[in-house]
Amino acid sequence: MDSDQEKPAVPAKRESADVQIQTGSDVQATVGYLPRTETIEVEAQARIALEEGYEAQAVELAYEADEISNFDKLRLIALIIVAAILVVFFFPTDRFFKPRTRELGTMTIGGPATDKSQAYSAQRNEPWYPVLLEIDRLYFGEGKLTQAIQVAESALEVVPKKKWERWEKIHYRYWELLAAANKIHTLKTASQAYLQILPEDPFANYFYAHAFRTATNRIGSFTREMKQAYRQEADAIIRQIDSACHALNAQRKNQASPKEDDALAQLYQKLRLEQARLHALVWKLGGYEEDTHPDVVYRDKALTICDSSVLADSKEAKALKLDIYTHILDRWYWFEGQQVVQGTKMQRQALEQKVKALQKEIKEIQKL
Repeated sequence: MDSDQEKPAVPAKRESADVQIQTGSDVQATVGYLPRTETIEVEAQARIALEEGYEAQAVELAYEADEISNFDKLRLIALIIVAAILVVFFFPTDRFFKPRTRELGTMTIGGPATDKSQAYSAQRNEPWYPVLLEIDRLYFGEGKLTQAIQVAESALEVVPKKKWERWEKIHYRYWELLAAANKIHTLKTASQAYLQILPEDPFANYFYAHAFRTATNRIGSFTREMKQAYRQEADAIIRQIDSACHALNAQRKNQASPKEDDALAQLYQKLRLEQARLHALVWKLGGYEEDTHPDVVYRDKALTICDSSVLADSKEAKALKLDIYTHILDRWYWFEGQQVVQGTKMQRQALEQKVKALQKEIKEIQKL
């Protein structure tokens, strides 16, 4: 047979003019229009698969109902919840996403006041503003700390106590300068006098706590009466800082500006840090007691404040925790298997690991 006869016939090319427009049904018949596909039921699919020769068990597994019962759904939700709890417990975010450690520094009203300073633009007509300009010019501009203190003292001597709140910026700068000059007793007296007029002022509470704590730490030895007196005063300052912190939080609720709110948050951090240091000081005055001794409460309160989210990224808080842990280890006798710290039984090795971690974190921030 001729090979040309085995080839399928190729339709002849027709001109567009020869093509007649056909109706919809004609077009469907001509181009081989497929009817609309309908979904085949699962049972029908399984029957067809069996007719095609598939194994019965395979067909049953492939086409068994994929509907999940309500019980299965509840069980799945329960498993998800349990898994989420386990992840949060064993993989806390602060272990992997720790905030960057930073120094809180001391209380300050900011940089030097100048004629062009925007921070004091609304207060340039205040009677205290020229005094602040002169103080900051001497201290920040010329480095004359002693003369700047003298200017502040001369100005504040003639201001009546009923106007002290209006002159608060001069008081604040004065206390900053006294702290910088290490005039602790003068700082304690000045800030204590201001607290008698405005007991919840955050700056006054901070600098009074700082002065009291520094002066107490400088004492080489204490009599029993001295220890008791200092403990009572420290307790009083701790309670006063609590009041100041509550006042700050109430003030923050009315701050519309994020910048002002951030400034108040920083004041709150520094007050809480001083409070933790005072708790540690009371523990020190009691002789760094352990176990079930009542003074352990002060130690644990100091640690709790340092562990709070407010001070999570504070270098000073980490340094205080390191100091407390070191004192615990120094008094840890070889026969002691464990000690209770913050209500938790702790092995010596675990506490040593905490000390090493804190030392590493503090060393890293010092490199920056």
